[in-house]
Parts: sequence; structure tokens; C-alpha cells
Amino acid sequence: MTTQAIVAPKKAKTTIYMAEEDERMLDEIFIKRLREKNKTDRSALLYEGIRLLFDKEITLSDHQ
Repeated sequence: MTTQAIVAPKKAKTTIYMAEEDERMLDEIFIKRLREKNKTDRSALLYEGIRLLFDKEITLSDHQ
């Protein structure tokens, strides 16, 4: 039996300044996911948003 160590991806710590409206929208999504029993955190929502924007701006534009 072999044992493999699970290596967590390296994460960078970042401070984000956002408008109150943007923070409110982030909070609404966070609360919606909690109500749907989808445990998440605000960082995960930001990761998801960055990946979606990357796909929209970079990945899709590369295929045009």
C-alpha cells in the first residue's frame, strides 16, 4: 500500500478594494449559495468569477 501526500495548490493572499454595490452583489451570491446548501466562501466566489472572466476574455477570444 502506498501513501501519497495531498499537496494543496499554492495560494496568494490579496487585498481587494471594491465598491459597496459590488460587495453587496458578492454577499447576495454568498447567501444564495448558503441557502441552497452549497457551502462556499467569498474567496471561492472570487476564484470562480476570475475563471469565468478568463474564459470569456481569453479562451473564447483565442477561438475566434
